[in-house]
Amino acid sequence: MESTNNFLSERTKKNLQAIGYNELTDIQKKVIPLILEGKDIIAQSRTGTGKTAAFIIPSLEKIKPIAKPQILVLVPTRELALQVSEETEKLSRGSKLRILAVYGGASMQDQLRSLRSGADVVIGTPGRVLDHLARKTLKLTSLIFVVLDEADEMINKGFLANIKEIIKMTPSERQTLLFSATITTPVAQFAKLYLKNPVRISGETAILPENEIKHYYLETAPRQKNLFLLDFIRLHSSELILIFVNTKKRVEQINEKLSKEKLKVDYINSDLSQNRRTRVFNKFRTKQISVLVATDVAARGLHVNDIAYVINYDFPQSSEFYIHRIGRTGRAGASGQAITFISSPKEKKLLFSLAKQRGYKIESLNLPSKDQIEQILEDKLLEKIINNLEKDKTFQGHNEKIEKLNEKYGAEKVINALFNLLVKSD
Repeated sequence: MESTNNFLSERTKKNLQAIGYNELTDIQKKVIPLILEGKDIIAQSRTGTGKTAAFIIPSLEKIKPIAKPQILVLVPTRELALQVSEETEKLSRGSKLRILAVYGGASMQDQLRSLRSGADVVIGTPGRVLDHLARKTLKLTSLIFVVLDEADEMINKGFLANIKEIIKMTPSERQTLLFSATITTPVAQFAKLYLKNPVRISGETAILPENEIKHYYLETAPRQKNLFLLDFIRLHSSELILIFVNTKKRVEQINEKLSKEKLKVDYINSDLSQNRRTRVFNKFRTKQISVLVATDVAARGLHVNDIAYVINYDFPQSSEFYIHRIGRTGRAGASGQAITFISSPKEKKLLFSLAKQRGYKIESLNLPSKDQIEQILEDKLLEKIINNLEKDKTFQGHNEKIEKLNEKYGAEKVINALFNLLVKSD
């Protein structure tokens, strides 16, 4: 990594290489030197551009293992706290620094024990961080960095008052780093109050390049959404698909309908325990399931690089929600598609207004007919069978059964019956 030779330690460069970083991303190249210079930062950068490493790498360079909080990272969700913590662990390997994630829904006693043992980096949700500060189990007198990750989302979730309370308890000489997909008016007002002469950076922002994400809309009556959704999933069952809806109840309803179709699907909403959410995220990340149904709030912190499709089953409640939703695909330079179901002229008008504002090219999605879908699925299955036959020339273990079927019904009839079964189950 030649671009890091001038300002990163050998340990950090070694850790970056071990993780698989060959080159810094655009936002990292812009932000890391400024943070090392001691500047406050406002960085507009979307999910999947390496923004976590952009603030973790330089802040780790400037602290030592003293078992007292020197870096505080505030995030909007438990899932994101865990993922930032995991990345920090990897980047700090060999440093003896202690990393701790604190968030609601997890054992308070475990967090208290970890805090008593000492932590150099604390990553947490505003509510739980404020709780520990009130209990005096978390002290920020040694703090060097405050990082606000996904600041717009924290403010949207109503954490602004909590964040302000936390900031008041930090040293005045702290360095403050703010990262946000969108710089909304509340974000800008907060930065004006709490950041000192910040440098504003625009990396790979929420305005997404067309070669990364393609935007489509599908006009459908509400009662037909499930039919179109099922057809789409059947056509793309080998890819990861993330479906967004606006209510917890609808998440469960769609998950139930898709499960009855024998699809590899699961769901997350805010009613699930933290452990359950983590298990579902891991199933999706490791492709044990290919379809995930979620609400906007529950999907915060979901970072999976190879989601091929984001489907807005319900129309997003704001432009910020749309931006955050589609940011789950087309990550780290990969391609992706965002499909929005449109059920009214108002929704269509709002979508096209957003597309014009953000510079998106948006097209109508035309799904194949039922007969065409069946033909496509049969062709895919035939291709799988041929590939399997070419990979393994010898198939044993069922010869006797096959011979009996062949004698009774004939090879052609047996093959047709098996093919029909496979088509139905695929």
